[in-house]
Amino acid sequence: MRKNSKVHEKKAKVIPFFKTGEEYFEKALKAYQYKDLYKAKRYLQRASELDRDEPLILYQLATILNDLGEYKESNELLLHIINDLDSTMVNCYYVIANNFAHLGLFQEAYKYVQCYLEEDVTGELLEEAEELEDLLSIDLESDEEYEEDALILKQEQAKQLLQDAQFEKAIQLLEEIIRDYPEFWSAYNNLALAHFYLNETDKAIGLLDEVLEKNPGNLHALCNQLVFHYYGHNQNVVNYLIQQLSCVYPLSLEHQYKLGSTFALVGEYKLAYGWLKSLYKKGFQADSSFHYWLSYAAYHVGFEQFAKDIWKDVGDSGSMVKLEAPWQFNEKNNRRFYSEIDVVAQEKCESTHIHDQLYSLYMAKKLPDKERLLLLEKIKPSIHTSSLLDEVYTYVWQNKQHIMFEIADLIQAEIEAEVEAAGIIQFWFNIYVELNNIQAAEWHHVNVNGWASAATYCYQKQKQQAVSQEKVAQLYSISLSTVRKYVKIVNNLLK
Repeated sequence: MRKNSKVHEKKAKVIPFFKTGEEYFEKALKAYQYKDLYKAKRYLQRASELDRDEPLILYQLATILNDLGEYKESNELLLHIINDLDSTMVNCYYVIANNFAHLGLFQEAYKYVQCYLEEDVTGELLEEAEELEDLLSIDLESDEEYEEDALILKQEQAKQLLQDAQFEKAIQLLEEIIRDYPEFWSAYNNLALAHFYLNETDKAIGLLDEVLEKNPGNLHALCNQLVFHYYGHNQNVVNYLIQQLSCVYPLSLEHQYKLGSTFALVGEYKLAYGWLKSLYKKGFQADSSFHYWLSYAAYHVGFEQFAKDIWKDVGDSGSMVKLEAPWQFNEKNNRRFYSEIDVVAQEKCESTHIHDQLYSLYMAKKLPDKERLLLLEKIKPSIHTSSLLDEVYTYVWQNKQHIMFEIADLIQAEIEAEVEAAGIIQFWFNIYVELNNIQAAEWHHVNVNGWASAATYCYQKQKQQAVSQEKVAQLYSISLSTVRKYVKIVNNLLK
């Protein structure tokens, strides 16, 4: 167009389109009318994100969760409404009572149905509330019923403390439960988990041994034993437990889920997929972790499209934690290592130092099969100069994970700067060589975080970086005393 043209160019007007919470709320009601509860739940979750703390939206979401059997989550929303948003929404009391009744907490259910009957002035749910009150009052005179409610509430509180990583508080409460109810095996299993999360593996395994001695065949204890020994790299015990558990056929759907998710966690994806897919066909619904493990198992046994379809339910879970899909994990590793890994590995394998050759083997493990095998052929002439090299070479050739590499992977995951991570990993391999030389390493129930923290701290200290043992303890989620213990071992080794 010429500079002084009188023809004016019309500019397109872009009108942004944003859905509001009200629109998602309307969509949720339509989905509910068509009995599509999961779609209704997703729309209401989206509506609540757009109109935060709108009590009507949260109330409708809580009733959907009630219909889906997610009673605990429903009550959390309802109590938030009553306590923080709108105390006049007394219908919440009735739904809370209903949820507690479904959870078997009849004393709590009775308390809240009484609250509804006292507060309600419209009588909207009066008939249903009176019927529920009659049902609940039948057995509530029994002292045992009150004790059972108190036990379940304490157990739920302990589980929440575990989820919130308040392990010391969880231990205190679980020990109290065990004192009062010495045959309540679920508390023992959760106490073992708390000790395991604190890297007190011997205590954790000891508790499980006690459970299995007094209650042989306890499935949760057997599954937890498998997980603990898997992370402790006790391969003989792991193989034995997998063989044992592969012959177990529990009737309870919850036990089937425990078995399937445990197999997935330890990398036995074929066994995991068998149980989890069977539950999926039966319409089993748990929290989003069910879809997480089913997706991982499906992907690793070759059903990639099914895994991606299932992963949508993980994404819709409403969790604030960003979870990584199995195919994303593989793609991320590929992008991270394949560009420069081969060059570095080739360079290190030509070194005469054992720790450099170990680093080359570590890098080789990250390569695709073809490149890995080519590099291993190049390293092969050197392996007989060291029994350690020979051992690690065999692991890499068989595509197995060596404990030394497990610790290196942890360092790689926690240290953001790639160059520094590489330096710490090479420093760690040097430590491992020294450990191997004096045969001082005890590799039963290995504290992976302990060794990784010591390697990180000592390396950064040598580089005169501003580092503290407290900071490293936080980085690897372990106690300060554990960091001090392993730093002392490393310092003595490298004197």
